[in-house]
Amino acid sequence: MRVVFYSTNSSAFNSQIIRNSRYPSCGKDWEDCASIYPEHEFIIVSAEPGTFLISGMSARENENKSGRVKYFILKDEDVSRTAEKIISLSPDVAVAATFWTPPYDWLSVQDALVAEELTHAGIRTICHPLKTARLCMDKSATHNFLEEHGFSVPRALHVHHGLFWCERGSRSISTNVYKEAVLHELKKMPLPVVIKDCAGLSSYGAELAGTFKEAHHYLKSPRTTGDRIVEEYIDGIQAGLEIYGTPGNYTVLPPFFFSVNRYGITSPKQSIKLGPAQDERFRISFLKEEMVRLAELLKLNGAAQVDLIFKDGAWYVIEINARLSGMTETYAAGCGISVAQMLTCLALGKTNGLSLRNFACNFKLPLMGEEQLRNLSETQGISLVRQIHNTAARQEREKGYCEIIISSGTINGIRQVLKSLEASSAAYLEPVFMRNFNSLAELF
Repeated sequence: MRVVFYSTNSSAFNSQIIRNSRYPSCGKDWEDCASIYPEHEFIIVSAEPGTFLISGMSARENENKSGRVKYFILKDEDVSRTAEKIISLSPDVAVAATFWTPPYDWLSVQDALVAEELTHAGIRTICHPLKTARLCMDKSATHNFLEEHGFSVPRALHVHHGLFWCERGSRSISTNVYKEAVLHELKKMPLPVVIKDCAGLSSYGAELAGTFKEAHHYLKSPRTTGDRIVEEYIDGIQAGLEIYGTPGNYTVLPPFFFSVNRYGITSPKQSIKLGPAQDERFRISFLKEEMVRLAELLKLNGAAQVDLIFKDGAWYVIEINARLSGMTETYAAGCGISVAQMLTCLALGKTNGLSLRNFACNFKLPLMGEEQLRNLSETQGISLVRQIHNTAARQEREKGYCEIIISSGTINGIRQVLKSLEASSAAYLEPVFMRNFNSLAELF
């Protein structure tokens, strides 16, 4: 069978400025995967940086024509030209390996547009429907969908930015009735509240407001340039999971728990992910049943990630990402395989074979040199080392990060790897890091 794995990108990407390092590289993972499945032909069609398809590949790997896997790097974001390229390769199946880039989490929509053209051309495609992708990219629409279908969700309030400021430049409006209604509803919401961009990426830019005054100040500040969703803050265990499969055949992987920052929010660059959680005191069986119901309602077709909070025996659904996620490589490490193999299971309809054999921990550290990265990748217990470095960034927080994934048969095994990193000074672990890890470890 000839399989094409594809991903697009709507954002400008300069590989001379943004350096992606990955040990092992995606190229090695795909070559290893191809050797496991010699009866199938694998083709990669991806725009840069191609997080799960071409990330971290050297120029030599990109130019290697003798390897088992063929690569085609997209040079523009045009949907029709991307579809035409994939159609020209005559695949038996095309699988979307959607990733993410700032500022908007909408690449699942772009990949769905490609999928529609592929389907029209008679190519079997594993990609979420366009309607589903659009719903999931809009946090407010997602919340309304979940509430309508009986999932536990925090209380929420949608703020339409244009209407919130519709009196600006208008002589005919003496009172902004919409703003008055929003503030009236805001006063009734339980505090604190989390304020998020409806179409933003992850929790970047999320604000925790402890008082009505703080929330009101944020909504009217210059930082608020688009629609926002104001959500009740649920003070529980932050978690996330991934769903793989196609309608009627879904695999729900058990959740990982996340650490939070001092504001009680899961920071993309500071959060620790640890799991899997499989103890029934967390109602894992119920959660999996609910996630299968969610998948069927959305007609998910591929891989998706769900953000959750567990409190007082209830699972609250916060967001749905119709794509691969920052958890994907951690799940792969827990399964003892690569993301390439997980995507191949998806292509072959064998996701029911995905099972977590190990515990895994994902965390991020400050930028390191290439030699440090290579040395870390060779450390026993470390499954993956990946670094994103924006060499043109001026502010420290925008320069990037180093991501490390550890896997072990026990939580204590992960702790021992962390202690060895601490002792060897191979990686700088702040004191708060070990405190956060130990707090999460107590849950297992």
